[in-house]
Amino acid sequence: MRFPVGVWLLLSGDLVLAMGVGLTQPYAVVLLHEVRGFSLAVSTGIWALGPVITIVGNAVAGPLIDRRGGRLVMVTGLAIVGAGLLVLAYGPGLVSAVAGVMIGGLGWSLVIPAMGTRLAILAPESIRSRVFTFQYVIMNLGMAIGAALGAVALARMPPDTETGRFVLPLLWVVGAFTCVVAIVLSMFAGRQMPLKSQDDHVRRGGYRRALRDRTLLRVLGASVLLSTVGLGVYNAAPSVLALAADDPAALGWAGVANAAAVVVGAPIALRLANRISARTALLCTAALWALGWAVCIPTVFGMGLNTRAALTVASVLIGFGELLLAGAIPTLVNGIAPDDLRGRYNALASLSQTLGLAAGPLLTSAAVVARSTDYLLYTTIVLAGLACLLLVLNPVRVTPEPSTEVGDKGVV
Repeated sequence: MRFPVGVWLLLSGDLVLAMGVGLTQPYAVVLLHEVRGFSLAVSTGIWALGPVITIVGNAVAGPLIDRRGGRLVMVTGLAIVGAGLLVLAYGPGLVSAVAGVMIGGLGWSLVIPAMGTRLAILAPESIRSRVFTFQYVIMNLGMAIGAALGAVALARMPPDTETGRFVLPLLWVVGAFTCVVAIVLSMFAGRQMPLKSQDDHVRRGGYRRALRDRTLLRVLGASVLLSTVGLGVYNAAPSVLALAADDPAALGWAGVANAAAVVVGAPIALRLANRISARTALLCTAALWALGWAVCIPTVFGMGLNTRAALTVASVLIGFGELLLAGAIPTLVNGIAPDDLRGRYNALASLSQTLGLAAGPLLTSAAVVARSTDYLLYTTIVLAGLACLLLVLNPVRVTPEPSTEVGDKGVV
């Protein structure tokens, strides 16, 4: 693919960073329990604190990016993530474990919108959707590689052994090193130049100005709804359905199907990025995810496909939708973002998906308490429909903005 050099450097750093995430994130609770000595309940609770600080950090990231540039904020965020990994692995006591998770969450809240801002500025508007779609693919690839390496290490040196308890924290050291590699690649990718006349104007407007953009609000609303349906609920509902059917192995097949859909669907999604608009991609995402959960409705009542087959079909449809969503949301947001608020627009986009990721498990938990899993599935279809209404009733206006990022070949 013909991307600018700066884009390739950022994507290469993202691949390395994703490998570090895959190497550590799936085994965080194991680290806290086996190495740090906390109970499973406490370990799970500590790990759940990360998204909380991420929501707060997103609000801070936007103004920092707009005033100081995407490169500085991204490098700072990566350094904070690396520090959080080391504190989590080797800090003594409960306070350090909580601090490590929250430091890491703060770092990610800076890195993600800064990365989105930089890619949007480095990539010409005509290939922006492909760039963001490709970023999602390589991120999943990197996480899969990292998770596989971590699994091999833990299989040979189980964490309940003396050797395993010594080796497991070293995975977090490797994760911190991937942050260093990503920092180096990010530094060479170019830098975002703040507009000379922006400071006073931004101070008077900021998030208030961004949130007066009705087009942005419609995109953010659709993003929250779709993230709830396809990301948040998917993180929790399959476990509920599999356990209710007494078929935990269905989760394994669902995970494989989802990963395979992302890999196999990547070339298709990249081609579609050139042929359909970002708004159409989101409408397709809503349709795919609504269909995926609709397939599971007869299964809840003991009809149609069995649980394993239903979750496999749903996971494939969710995977295809993820690819479309990954390219469409940042493309729409950056297409309407003015240069002096681009950081805030990307921070709000990141926040919208974080809210969806949090809302999905909450809805699932409420459905379990009420013993109404079927109503949860109906709700996902309704939410997907509402997202479509936001996108269809008031078509999203996309106005390309000029680039302000300087790379190794001048303005890209």
